[in-house]
Amino acid sequence: METPALAVVPPADLRSPLRRVLASTSLRNSTLLLVIGVVWLFFYFFTDGSFLTPRNLVLLALQTSIVSLAAISAVMLIVTRNFDLSVGSAVALVGVIVALLTVRFDVAAPIAVLAALAAGVLMGAWQGWWVTRMGVSSFIVTLAGMLYFRGISMIATNGATVAPVPDSLSGLATGFLSPLASSVLIGVCVALYCVLNLAEMRRARTLGLADNGASRQAARLVAPILAGAAALWIVSWQGVPYLVLLVAVCASVAEIAMRSTRYGVRLYAIGGNPEAARLSGIDVQRAIFQNFLVAGLGYGITGIALTARVSGAVAGSAGLFLELDAIAAAIIGGTSLAGGKGRVLGALAGALLMGSLNNGMSLMNVPTFYQDTARGVVLLLAVAIDQMSRKRILQRTATT
Repeated sequence: METPALAVVPPADLRSPLRRVLASTSLRNSTLLLVIGVVWLFFYFFTDGSFLTPRNLVLLALQTSIVSLAAISAVMLIVTRNFDLSVGSAVALVGVIVALLTVRFDVAAPIAVLAALAAGVLMGAWQGWWVTRMGVSSFIVTLAGMLYFRGISMIATNGATVAPVPDSLSGLATGFLSPLASSVLIGVCVALYCVLNLAEMRRARTLGLADNGASRQAARLVAPILAGAAALWIVSWQGVPYLVLLVAVCASVAEIAMRSTRYGVRLYAIGGNPEAARLSGIDVQRAIFQNFLVAGLGYGITGIALTARVSGAVAGSAGLFLELDAIAAAIIGGTSLAGGKGRVLGALAGALLMGSLNNGMSLMNVPTFYQDTARGVVLLLAVAIDQMSRKRILQRTATT
């Protein structure tokens, strides 16, 4: 009697997670941008126009930059059904390393930066090993990391502040690209984004997901042009901050990796259905370990940026609750807690929405506890919308 062959999912089916992402995120991102626009108009009228000024919008971008950097790796982990609660403590430890090297040991800033990046990758590898090799839940592993990374930071500094870091390092947070160079850069980015949008629309048609109508396709090209025009007005104040430029570079690399490489397709496949991904030939454990390495690199970049922004390392408070803000930004931006769905640009929009609420209410002299309440309500609504969206998808699947 012959043994029946196991049904193996063909590699071509790995496109289905990407197909699902392309189909479900466009409306969500458009809605989020509309909400941000409404929030900005609200604060414009209730702050006598001081919210929508080039100076304040540049400050808003700087205020949200650290959360945005942390949210990038948060999206990549949540997409694979993993969570990272150690981000804030890991970022604090990276900051302590770079501050100690530059302040107490007079190490050159470039060498200290490389050492901090290496330390971040090692922290990511350490947590990835526990998740993939020992089979411990990422929630538990990173919860433990949140505790001992913070503890190591306190031990290394004896709870004291290590400052100030050299100007060559703090300049990352205080420096600006010239207005002329900023304008040229924005023009190039808008043109590149339009080209990528056209490529995505062609790919959507190939996957059988052509946009409904020419007006929607035109909107996807007009929107970045309008955004570019607004950006030109904003940078007319002083140019693009180096820290914002760092966020843009990291987000662009991550977005391209998630949307246009096998690495990204595998992450979506794992989050959508780990067993189907394994049967398709994906080494699930290896992909998740690599994802934690990327998260570790994110620790390094975010820790260096935060240290430059505050010009030192404060082990006890640096990065406090950063992991919660990063996860909240990812969820508000459309990343599903169930895995398999999420976009880096959506997380940046989520971080911008939360930062806008904080900035606008601060200009209105609203007490901080009201700000926390508003952020909590926004997060709850985002999760509720995600759950309702998933139920509708399940209902449609059941009826077909």
